[in-house]
Amino acid sequence: MRKILLPLLYVCFVTSAFAQNSYQKKGDTISVKSAEIRSGLEENPIMEAVRISSEESVDLDGILSESIWYNAPVATQFTQRFPNDGRDPSQRTEVRLLYTDSYIYVGVIAHESNADSIKAPLFRRDGNEASDWVYVSFDSYNDMRTAFTFAVNPKGVQKDVLYYDDTGEDILWDAVWEAKTNINENGWTAELKIPLSQLRYSSQSDVQEWGINFQRRLSRNGEVSIWAPVSQNDNAMVSKYGRLNGIRNLKEPRRLEITPYVSGDVTRAPELSADNPYYDRNQLGGGIGGDIKYGVTSDLTLTATINPDFGQVEADPAVINLSANENFFSERRPFFLEGNDIFQFGNTKTFSRFGNPVTFYSRRIGRSPQGNANRAGVNAEFVDRPDFTTIATAAKLSGKTKNGWSIGFLDAYTLKEEADFVTPSGDENTFAVEPATNYMVARTKKDFNAGNTYVGGFASAVNRSIEDTYFKDFLRTSAYLGGVDFEHSFNDRNWIASGALSFSSINGSTEAIEMAQRSPVRYYNRVDSENLSVDSDKTNLSGFATEVSIQKRGGDDNWMTSLTYSEVSPGYETNDLGFQNRADYRSINGGLIYRETDPKWLQYYEFYAFHSHAWNYDGI
Repeated sequence: MRKILLPLLYVCFVTSAFAQNSYQKKGDTISVKSAEIRSGLEENPIMEAVRISSEESVDLDGILSESIWYNAPVATQFTQRFPNDGRDPSQRTEVRLLYTDSYIYVGVIAHESNADSIKAPLFRRDGNEASDWVYVSFDSYNDMRTAFTFAVNPKGVQKDVLYYDDTGEDILWDAVWEAKTNINENGWTAELKIPLSQLRYSSQSDVQEWGINFQRRLSRNGEVSIWAPVSQNDNAMVSKYGRLNGIRNLKEPRRLEITPYVSGDVTRAPELSADNPYYDRNQLGGGIGGDIKYGVTSDLTLTATINPDFGQVEADPAVINLSANENFFSERRPFFLEGNDIFQFGNTKTFSRFGNPVTFYSRRIGRSPQGNANRAGVNAEFVDRPDFTTIATAAKLSGKTKNGWSIGFLDAYTLKEEADFVTPSGDENTFAVEPATNYMVARTKKDFNAGNTYVGGFASAVNRSIEDTYFKDFLRTSAYLGGVDFEHSFNDRNWIASGALSFSSINGSTEAIEMAQRSPVRYYNRVDSENLSVDSDKTNLSGFATEVSIQKRGGDDNWMTSLTYSEVSPGYETNDLGFQNRADYRSINGGLIYRETDPKWLQYYEFYAFHSHAWNYDGI
């Protein structure tokens, strides 16, 4: 039976914004007609940063009262991106930059003609509540692909984002910095103090060449205005940044962060059995460990962890899974988030794909133990088992050099875990629920051609100590994966060609490999397959995955398109250190998009039509 997804047409209409706004500065009202499109604006504006001496200082109070702020050049020429692409913003914004050997200070004056319209809620860091914001972004690598972004709202709520591959966003990236704000009758102001240690750059250069951009967001009308203009049709971000001049003679920053922890917890649960010796109305627990982050150089970071604290991150949502596949949960542990963008591999730039397996899913490290009493052949009436596998130690080296090399290497070792149990006769003993395991991941990329092209490689390995244990009946002794990828942008980054190819190999006992053949990922045992069947003598399963795409993602002609081919062979397997729900398929996905960002009567509308066709290795 052949299944075809018919093309889908979608139309989006958004009502027009108000036709005229005004901003106010020092009592003067200046009208700004939003219908007037900016002309003659410099494509890559230039910002000057001013070094301040040791005698001068900034009192971080959010008021910009120091005279040194007004000796610095000011950036004011902002351009709307949303909702009225390319037009003047409704409110005026001023940004200034100062720096020392250790910090960058950013001063922002956000003028507001209606101060009572400022949207300024108080909420958690990195939250997505409706709010006004100001952003500053630094492309300190100067690779036109990566940017460190710092944002603050009128109440001082902070947000930091890592941009990668020009448009990708990692909201889970966190930095250590300060910000203060002040709301007044003419708008609001902000002062940001950003340690240079939180940026990545080459201190070997006397003169720094950085990209920079500023952004302001007004919640009440969905307005986003940017200093270095980025059109909605560009579908770009970091590559369109302006230039930051004036920063020179920086010293090598000392980057050392130590985060120890001692934690305690209490679990209260209803009593299921009065005879359970492991039940306690108030069950106490605790842990000790910590993270260490050290700057080997100004652009490479060494991170280490000992027994990371699962309690420091948000709890996963409660789900009921009625499918044959597991649920995917995002990584939240700080150690694994460092350099997270570098380790991504396998997906191409496209508007539509069938779905490719994830090659590195860090939640596998420190996972819940996989063994149980039934598999171990233990006659247990009550069992007390750990929730997570202990990560004895883990280390990661990540960063990007001034020559365009992105480097990521991670190695982690988890301990053997045991559970206590009581037999029906009352005897106590222990049995293993997780073997000692070593995890290794290596990733490298080299970009060139002004950041328009990169080639990269990826490798991972999992090795378990399961000899002569019951784990060999269902766990693989080893799993290896290696691959290469590329990306090439052309025509002012409006077109992108990209691709990835990887090979996997898992090894283990005949029982473990037979389980892999029968798993929901591939179902070698399904009765309707003519080409696949279970081989109970196999001790290895291997395969490959590939994806290639061509995408037009911007330009002035309003048309965008993408065409993607994906293939995953039946034996491909990443679940030892990745995440995969399906193998055994080939697919073609393609479509067209027409969008109008500046129509006469609407703010925006879009039509698109896509077609997806997929079949397995039997041609079904």
